[in-house]
Amino acid sequence: MVPVTAPLDRRSYLAALLASTAGCSGWGGDGDMTTDPPAEPIDSLVAGHVVAVGLDLEETVIRTADTETPVQDALDAVADSGGRVYLPPGLVRERGPVRPHRNTGIYGFGMNVSVLQIAEANTDGILFDRDPRASRVALDGFELRGPGRNTSSGVAIHFRDNDADPVSDPADFYVGRLYCWAWNDSVYRVDEGVGPFQCRHDFLRMDDCDAGDRDALIEWRSSYGPANWFGTVVAYPSAERSGADSGLLYQRGGEITVENITTGTTTGRLVDKAYGRLHVGRLHYEPVEQRAVPDSLVRIGPGGATRINDVIVDSGAAEYAYELRRRAGNAVLFAPADGRGTIRENAVNVAGQLSADRPSWYFGSAADVDVTGRSRTGNLRVLGTAGRGMG
Repeated sequence: MVPVTAPLDRRSYLAALLASTAGCSGWGGDGDMTTDPPAEPIDSLVAGHVVAVGLDLEETVIRTADTETPVQDALDAVADSGGRVYLPPGLVRERGPVRPHRNTGIYGFGMNVSVLQIAEANTDGILFDRDPRASRVALDGFELRGPGRNTSSGVAIHFRDNDADPVSDPADFYVGRLYCWAWNDSVYRVDEGVGPFQCRHDFLRMDDCDAGDRDALIEWRSSYGPANWFGTVVAYPSAERSGADSGLLYQRGGEITVENITTGTTTGRLVDKAYGRLHVGRLHYEPVEQRAVPDSLVRIGPGGATRINDVIVDSGAAEYAYELRRRAGNAVLFAPADGRGTIRENAVNVAGQLSADRPSWYFGSAADVDVTGRSRTGNLRVLGTAGRGMG
């Protein structure tokens, strides 16, 4: 007879989840999960409070009814030693931005389970502006909510310049699974003057966010910031406040790799890039109720290097898949895949005089390319059927 396991009650379930994220040894010190975890942190999470775990598993419970800044208070409790802050299931409201310290992290019990809401209008969510700057910060397993779909907001994740030495730029920032909802500004912004580096983002989703009157949902304005990686980026923006489509990525420097981008609803241009280095594996464009048809999905300006492996338009329309502007160069572009949407004009538009010493490469047919700029350099190399067919 197969034994039947009774379902865990709420307290036991939270204990198991918390132990699984706190380290291999769980609550015990010998590597084994003890049968009776300490009551205070689990009961506090069940009650909706915030728990900080610092050096030597020292625990601090922040009662959410006693403060308007429970998450910041919890981070401050582990500022010296570093540590983890655990959000309970349910909603935690924060008045003011959350400013992490180095070697700290904020963890929830799932993107649709734990919610951290920044309740003040025109206020950033996670703000990096400390001196020295905070490195090795982690966000994982929760929803980062703005003040509301009809309320002015700050930026959900904001790296702000504070005139500190660039050597101290934030490093090793980690996002596991993060869900951003109801932000009426950029969702992720790196200001000029600060260059995060070696940052990893496994899964970032942005729903009902409106950046129609900003450059994009993700803005990398800094000229610096090497070795930054995004796994999957998902965006289903809103146009209710701005009345305009939201761009996805605006880049003016740094080094960014994105494996997959998938977008819907009122998404406009997917990439607007000049300078820096960008490598995108796949762009999936599936807008609904577009406010305008973008001139191109990927616009490439001067400087840096760009590689786009795949583009598919699965609904809606764009005039071109790619647009190469004045002094663009060192781009490697692949022909867009067939989709249910429409590319109205052609795959590629050479809209300006290309870089004379930095050729670009297009893996597609010459018939896919329009040259609308006045000056012609011949520096887009269209490969067509080049190569020796074998097999």
